[in-house]
Amino acid sequence: MRKFLRDRGGNAAVELALCVPFLAMLLLGGVELTRYILITQKLEKVAVTLSDVATQSESISSTELNTIVQAAGQVMQPYSFSANGYVIISSVSKTGTNPPRVNWQYTSSGSSGSWTNASRVGTPGANATMPSGFIMNDLENVIVSEVFYNFQPMFGTNIIPGGNVTVYKTGFFRPRLGSLTTLSMLELPTPWNWLGGQPWAYKGGIL
Repeated sequence: MRKFLRDRGGNAAVELALCVPFLAMLLLGGVELTRYILITQKLEKVAVTLSDVATQSESISSTELNTIVQAAGQVMQPYSFSANGYVIISSVSKTGTNPPRVNWQYTSSGSSGSWTNASRVGTPGANATMPSGFIMNDLENVIVSEVFYNFQPMFGTNIIPGGNVTVYKTGFFRPRLGSLTTLSMLELPTPWNWLGGQPWAYKGGIL
């Protein structure tokens, strides 16, 4: 019995059994954190790219915005964007001493689901909510790109507390060649939906 009590042959196995769960959590948590950081950086680039490209035209339409938004999928590679993200692009202008106002708004496809959010900038015809310290002068116009992404952990919701996370990024650019205060209508939306005097609204954008 004394020889058995003095035996230390199983110490390493016991220590390993105690450490493995913590090491596994540390490894998986590191992978998820790295993935989250990479996706967040790419989403920032998506928001800036969309605003940048949209403001390089004299005028813009919902059809052109559909094409521009496709660039989001290219920027996000190797991560998927169409299944987990969507974009809201708004035109905001200021007149005189009045608060900034949302002129029009476009919403990309892929925005269906319980996790989706409305624009944090505002709705067409209403005052715009701009970031603190963002100053607009009289007759200025800015294009705002809002990117929403449903981040889903690879190893289940236990790795990141709270499970899925909605990542939100914005991009702001002033138009180069035109004011872009109106969204050109190349084709009529169907079915039509009149919102009490507000602009035409349909899936894929607001005219």
